[in-house]
Amino acid sequence: MSGDKDFSSEDLVSLIKNRGQAVLRKFGQIAVSDVSDPKLLSVLRCVKAYWPDTFRPAFTSFCCEAVGGQPEAADDVSLMITLTSSGGGIHDDIIDKSLYKHCRMTILGLHGLDYALLAGDLLIIKGWAMARELLKNGYNPEKLAKIVEVFGKWTIDVCEAEFMEISCRRNLNTELDHYQKILRRSMADIEGCAKLGAVVGGGSEKEIEALAEFGSCLGFAFRLEDDVKDTFNEEFNLADRLKNESVPLPILYAAKSSEDKYFQIKSILGKTSIDPLDIKQLKEICFETGAFRYILMTAKKNEKVALKKLNLLKPSSARNTLRLMIEKSFTDVSKLCL
Repeated sequence: MSGDKDFSSEDLVSLIKNRGQAVLRKFGQIAVSDVSDPKLLSVLRCVKAYWPDTFRPAFTSFCCEAVGGQPEAADDVSLMITLTSSGGGIHDDIIDKSLYKHCRMTILGLHGLDYALLAGDLLIIKGWAMARELLKNGYNPEKLAKIVEVFGKWTIDVCEAEFMEISCRRNLNTELDHYQKILRRSMADIEGCAKLGAVVGGGSEKEIEALAEFGSCLGFAFRLEDDVKDTFNEEFNLADRLKNESVPLPILYAAKSSEDKYFQIKSILGKTSIDPLDIKQLKEICFETGAFRYILMTAKKNEKVALKKLNLLKPSSARNTLRLMIEKSFTDVSKLCL
């Protein structure tokens, strides 16, 4: 990649989108394959429209390429990840009672609990069933076993993180370190993308583990950004989040700054209905307590760890792209916090 300094954020987004398009098209085909019920087909087509995820397949592909593999070699595992992540995402919305997300209706909001639950189940099953495509494509038993092992671990990690996060609802006593571990673990699919890409690409154990840790850092950066966005109520979902989900990290940090702030925040969380004035007060408390400076410091530390792991790989265009991803994630958090 020439001229990294001239490579804008928009260029990176375009590169990711283009790299992931082939898998996204396959996702749309596989999601509805062998399904005949008109209502289920309708729900699955909504999933295809709601879940235009090119990041996971692109990221997996770049990790494969970064260890010397061919980018397209990662397509099958990317499809496994994309199918399973979409199903898990629907289940996550059910747990959080999210009728709206990212300023649009979720599958739960569009089709109700029963249909959303069954569609999520089906997509997860279809993701696991993609393992047979790996057999058809001639993967040797050792590599296939490794892929299934990695795939299984990240699905368990994500499920366990969701389970742990339930205890964080309206809970200002959650320890910061514990909550950060939950945030990191909840994005274990990004770590899984990195690790699977490296395995498929034929990376050494050192390269596989370096990329897995890099993926963990990148996923954590995404969750930090989401928590800051939710604190600022950018998508008008903070009231619902405080009712049904974990307390965002900036607010949790602010509550631990003093007994006075703790009880101010607790009184807001205890309300039946959280109004715009409450949300404004929460943001002001976060500014007063240096909560956003804390997030920025945490994000910077995370970026340094990610870059250190990335530097264990040989220089390449793919490695440069991965570096730009973590740098962009830090920049995005910085813009929100400053």
